[in-house]
Amino acid sequence: MSGSKRTNLVVFILLISGVILSAAPDLQNSPDVTNINDFRTDRVAFHYIQLVDKEGKALPERNLNRDTSESTLLIIDRGQLTLLKDGFDDPAQVKEKEKDYLNKIYKFTRLKDLEQEYYKLPESERTKPSSKTEPNQAETSKTNATSGTSPEPEEKNKEFDLLLKYDDELLKSYAAEKAAYAEYSRTERIYGKDSPKTSSLRTRFEELKSKTQERKKFLLGFLHNTSVDSNPYPGDRKEQIFYTNHSNGLPDFYLHSTTPREVDGLMRGEEEVGKKYGQLFKTAVDRLIDSQIDKLYYYIWNRDMTNTRIKVDRFLKGKKVTVVTGDSTVYTMVDKEGDGITESFFVDSPGLKFSWGKEVPNIISISNCTDQAILAKIKALGDDVSSGRIPKKVDKLDLAIPEEQILLELKPLLKNL
Repeated sequence: MSGSKRTNLVVFILLISGVILSAAPDLQNSPDVTNINDFRTDRVAFHYIQLVDKEGKALPERNLNRDTSESTLLIIDRGQLTLLKDGFDDPAQVKEKEKDYLNKIYKFTRLKDLEQEYYKLPESERTKPSSKTEPNQAETSKTNATSGTSPEPEEKNKEFDLLLKYDDELLKSYAAEKAAYAEYSRTERIYGKDSPKTSSLRTRFEELKSKTQERKKFLLGFLHNTSVDSNPYPGDRKEQIFYTNHSNGLPDFYLHSTTPREVDGLMRGEEEVGKKYGQLFKTAVDRLIDSQIDKLYYYIWNRDMTNTRIKVDRFLKGKKVTVVTGDSTVYTMVDKEGDGITESFFVDSPGLKFSWGKEVPNIISISNCTDQAILAKIKALGDDVSSGRIPKKVDKLDLAIPEEQILLELKPLLKNL
């Protein structure tokens, strides 16, 4: 390959690595049985994302629809897939939390809209505030009931129509009240007002009417005494914490698949998964990171012979160091705070067809690391590489298929998968 062609290739790969790093939200895309594109080649890969501060609050620069703190060890051995996840959040529980938040924000918005529209009504159309606990119309209902006259559904007016328009609970209750009244009235005409069936339906109608009046009383009380506390804002969507299970170094989710896209084994819970597969998780992650750092050192130590290129760029408060090795593997190290600590470490092989996301590095993807065991390995990488310090000389390296070598070393721990 000519020098100009090699240069163009390096520039192209550096551009690719820049795109990978800039698409931060996509780095939350973790390996799953549904998004892994190749099950045929045995391999080990690791994904880690930490977008949570010390207080457990999710950072703003995140994809709201994906887990903010999760790590995944991916193993394909003899064509069979195993995923071990740490910090896994059950999607069903996350969905319930989202649903609860959406319900709160919907009710908040409807009450705000009701408040704005209510005071556009003429004063004569609005119920006057009273020191009594019930509105005037509720008092009328009581009078009707004590006089022996059968109460009827609430009479509509502009005020009541507005309440119905903006409050789903009142609308549902009023619809049920009207339906119960129609059934009660029809039964009274047929069987008489003293029949057991009529009495039962009348009781049912009065219960629903009472429920309608209670809701109406609540809404009018809100409108007559509006304040920040009477309709508290549930917060912006980006402030909500739906993913509450954070990575702590022990896996809490296990998935095994013997056929692509199908699940043959599933286990959840740190107590069970961590006890059974915790050692495998730690050993495999350590071995994978160590092997890739050794490979990086080998290529840098022999950079002239292997045509390895190093590029240093400013990134936020710190720097981004990119290394493209002789076999086109891209190593990216990021120190975003400028404190000399590499928090993010990516290893990507563009030539591999294997991936679990188009813009996610396909060997190692560690973002914003706070795990002390991992940081002990990577925190000095950026500074060492950018300054030319290579703390470990690696003269020889088996570059054939390092993933297969790791799988051979892990064989005793893989037997129970």
